[in-house]
Amino acid sequence: MNSIWTVIKFTFLSRFRTKSFQVMSLILLILMSLLIHLPTIIKQFSSDEAMKIGVFGKQQAIVASKLEAFYNNQPNAEIQIVPLSDQGSVEANEAYGKQQIIDKKIKGYLEFTDGKQGGFPKLRYKSTGTLDSSPKNKLQTALQLIKTDMVLQGAGLPDTLKTDIQTPVSLETVQISTTDQAATGKTESQMRLSYILVYILLFMLYMGAIGFGNLVATEITAEKSTRVMELLITSVSPLKQMFGKIIGICLLALSQIAVLIAVSVLNIQFSDASAIKELNISWSDLEISLIIYFLIFYLLGFFIYATIFAAIGSLVSRTEDVGPAIMPVTYIIVAAFMIAIFGLNYPNAPFVVTMSFVPFFSPMIMFLRIGMSSPPFWQIAMSIAIQLVSIGAMAWLAAKIYRTGVLMYGKRPTLKELRKAMRAYR
Repeated sequence: MNSIWTVIKFTFLSRFRTKSFQVMSLILLILMSLLIHLPTIIKQFSSDEAMKIGVFGKQQAIVASKLEAFYNNQPNAEIQIVPLSDQGSVEANEAYGKQQIIDKKIKGYLEFTDGKQGGFPKLRYKSTGTLDSSPKNKLQTALQLIKTDMVLQGAGLPDTLKTDIQTPVSLETVQISTTDQAATGKTESQMRLSYILVYILLFMLYMGAIGFGNLVATEITAEKSTRVMELLITSVSPLKQMFGKIIGICLLALSQIAVLIAVSVLNIQFSDASAIKELNISWSDLEISLIIYFLIFYLLGFFIYATIFAAIGSLVSRTEDVGPAIMPVTYIIVAAFMIAIFGLNYPNAPFVVTMSFVPFFSPMIMFLRIGMSSPPFWQIAMSIAIQLVSIGAMAWLAAKIYRTGVLMYGKRPTLKELRKAMRAYR
């Protein structure tokens, strides 16, 4: 037992002290800090000045004045209406509008054209660039409200009735579970925060599976290529070596996650609450259970992939051959990640639900379902049980391959040679 702990300690410390691990961890910490403070950074660099839109309103003075009054009464309005004096003709107005844009007094201008007889006028926006969807939608909403107000006013309705008609309908989205008795569910703020966290944690699962799995294979192959394995094999059994390396690198991965979580918590404490509030999320809505499930599925995914990477690493004699050898496993991890990204918007799709029970895909996809929907607990338990059984089966198979391939040098053994050598250890 002491020998396996020696392997774990040696693997952990030797990799922890490497410059590459420390630099990559530092880069991850910086990126995580930037991500948390991104709303504040965007707020600092974004201009608070409203977008200025000119209006030639001589022909439609009432609409133009109402549009200007609408935005003047809006607190922190993103659009400012700038009245432009009529130049006497369409051509002169166009030349004047272009000059105002060149002088950077406005971003663009609105022209009124005649609509249906007695109806609301048509409008045309002209600018050197396109009108983004956000200001365009807000401008259309303002014009629609003005049109509604003018129609209701023409109908002779009292102001109180007009106010009731124009008051928008409130619709709140709440995510509930059909399997528990809770009367409440996730609010829109909680769902938005879950979406952001699930996306980040999925990316960490993906990078951890590929990065640290590759590290397991490289660690074993490097010892084979330097013939250190021949010395180690005399003091530590192949199985203890394999599991010692897997556990050691797993602890390395967990230490990195622990530091990331600690730094993230500190950054959240010092982040600009007002900037975060503008995203309509609140850190108080963070569910601790989501972090716990992340750690569970991270460990399950790590061990199921690490055993395969260890087996493959034992069959390769040169570190430059590791990349091509582990490529099929990498493709599986990439496929699982892509399905999970698709499932962010469709967590209850039949295909996503089915794949959440497939061992090589479930670490990411079942975690996704937990974060973005409310799967029954029995499904979560079944997924975990299937993964545990799969880890046991893969560990047994990987142990036999590792014990056989660890002292095989030269060309990669064929399946026939591998089966023959594995039978010798029965």
